[in-house]
Amino acid sequence: IQRWAPGAAAGEIVAGGKGKGDALDQLSCPVGLVFDSEGALLIADRDNHRIQRWAPGAAAGEIVAGGKGKGDALDQLSCPVGLVFDSEGALLIADRD
Repeated sequence: IQRWAPGAAAGEIVAGGKGKGDALDQLSCPVGLVFDSEGALLIADRDNHRIQRWAPGAAAGEIVAGGKGKGDALDQLSCPVGLVFDSEGALLIADRD
């Protein structure tokens, strides 16, 4: 994930950037983004079937949902594609499959 400041000549990597993969410092088809109240970036990491949270300046993310393989159990995701927080601060995840 790159951040481009207004007027910048180049972007900066704020998440991932270590090639496609399933390590905590990698992503595989990131498709949805949202910031939490602490300024951390939450990413729908579609092909890894997980949601990762990257704190500002972090070298790696942490799994906050899914990450237990593709599936339809309540602790699994199957190609998550979108994220939003509700009025109570709960994370809602649009899971494609």
